[in-house]
Amino acid sequence: MTQQEWFMVKHAVTGQGLVNSKTDSMSYRYQREGTGFIFTVTGLEQQVVDSIMERRQELNVFRFVQRKDQPLVKHWYYVQGDRVQYDEERHTLTIYAESEIRYVPEDYFAD
Repeated sequence: MTQQEWFMVKHAVTGQGLVNSKTDSMSYRYQREGTGFIFTVTGLEQQVVDSIMERRQELNVFRFVQRKDQPLVKHWYYVQGDRVQYDEERHTLTIYAESEIRYVPEDYFAD
């Protein structure tokens, strides 16, 4: 295993998982834009898109990166709800996040 990466969208208030690239049939692209981050997601079912758009003011995005012989790194992004958009013609969801917290979960596990 060289590197594995996966992506999740959760409702920030309830913790409900809305999208998980490990289990859902979808694809995503991550890129930095200025001081923020853009996630472009395709392949989502309409009911998932509707659920995300209804909760767009209360979303967190997570990106997990696992590299060979290194601990899992979790990236937690805070979403700007007014910059969550869905392009119906292209079936593409775009999520803009303004900040990121990067941490290694195992650093917080009790012995």
